[in-house]
Amino acid sequence: EPVGIGKLSVLPDGSGWLETLRVRPAWQGRGVGKAIYARWLEEAQSLECPAIRMFTGTGNVRSRGLAERFGLSLAGTYIGATANLLTQEYCVPQGFEPVRDFRFARVLLESGRWEMEDFVVMNNTFFRCGEDTWRYLWEQGMVFADEQYNFVVIGARMLRQRGLHVAMYGGDGVRCLKFAKAYTQQQGLPAVTVSYPPQNSRIRAELEREGFVHDASCRIVMERILERKG
Repeated sequence: EPVGIGKLSVLPDGSGWLETLRVRPAWQGRGVGKAIYARWLEEAQSLECPAIRMFTGTGNVRSRGLAERFGLSLAGTYIGATANLLTQEYCVPQGFEPVRDFRFARVLLESGRWEMEDFVVMNNTFFRCGEDTWRYLWEQGMVFADEQYNFVVIGARMLRQRGLHVAMYGGDGVRCLKFAKAYTQQQGLPAVTVSYPPQNSRIRAELEREGFVHDASCRIVMERILERKG
């Protein structure tokens, strides 16, 4: 029976994402986590991933320390806010449609990358902003916009039954969030979550106005840039 488990996923930009790291309580503090990290790093290097990343809570000193031991450093801090959609019925604002042209989607997404401080988040997965991520989001049908260029990136990387995630939005924020809630409810799903840099006071105010409840603490993404072989 395994004493621990780790999973490497390769994200659209080729980076290695630490999907899972679990160690049985009786084996914690006995080097199992370090062994999983070493194997994760080895696999990422063999796949020629340009970077490796993982996330943890701001208060999880042990998890951050283990990441730092393997050369990862802080790349960003984000907070989540969730709207429960079970207590009210929402109407979809008119005009939002899936963006069909990738070139247009790319322009919209590039316009928001700096406000998101170069990461977008879905299902606690941190995607580095850039061409590969934009194409992935667009190909998954997650980019919506209206005629006034208000746009919302919404979907789920996994566990869709729990709800959808807004990776980014731009333009009229309240209108975008109203669309996100109504669109999620139309899918028969119970909640929608937004993750963003906590110092962004505009997004915070818009979310609170629209009834989103913030998490009690933030999450951090840790990153190490890997050297290419040869």
